[in-house]
Amino acid sequence: MFKDKDFVYIDYVAKVKDTGEIFDTTIEEEAKKANIYSNNVKYEPKLVILGEHSIISGLEEAIYQMNAGEEKEVEIPPEKAYGKKDPTKVRIVSLGDLKKRGVNPYPNMMVRFTDGSVATVKSVSEMCIRDRDEKDKVKAVLEKWLGKNNADKFGIELGEDKKNLKITVPKDYYKVEDFQLVIYMLARDIINYVLPESVVSFIENFQKDTFS
Repeated sequence: MFKDKDFVYIDYVAKVKDTGEIFDTTIEEEAKKANIYSNNVKYEPKLVILGEHSIISGLEEAIYQMNAGEEKEVEIPPEKAYGKKDPTKVRIVSLGDLKKRGVNPYPNMMVRFTDGSVATVKSVSEMCIRDRDEKDKVKAVLEKWLGKNNADKFGIELGEDKKNLKITVPKDYYKVEDFQLVIYMLARDIINYVLPESVVSFIENFQKDTFS
């Protein structure tokens, strides 16, 4: 078995336990099958120096108990991986700022910030909207996060002074898990890219047929 300071090269396929969805891998063929392939990623065995803690603790602990050439399936609890899901720790970072620092982000990339904290990139997107009025731009933001068909269900009301934006949420979304996080992301994009001086409100209207 391995010990501290051993150099170990590993290949892995990381999946979400409940869904079986592959979210990271060192194997190009697996990345393509899972539709997570990126030209920015070099698919090859990953070097792990045991004891350096450069990978999640649950995986490092499992490697200590393995032998060279061995294959093993490991279930890693949140506290030994990326922690339990916490929407308050999700941050939106300017793509331009990252590129100025020489970082060209891609999904699942690990990024270290100047304060020493480390984050995993969940998605990368550039917003480039031209020749549209503000309501069209707001709708484009909704489409970005929700898809066109779903965005069409939301009502958009913008005051004449463009200081108040009201977005009516369809009842289909009242019980959607983590929708508060989506609302946060929508509001951030709208204020950052479309209406920096506006107050964005999301309206949920409850009436008798809401519960039928």
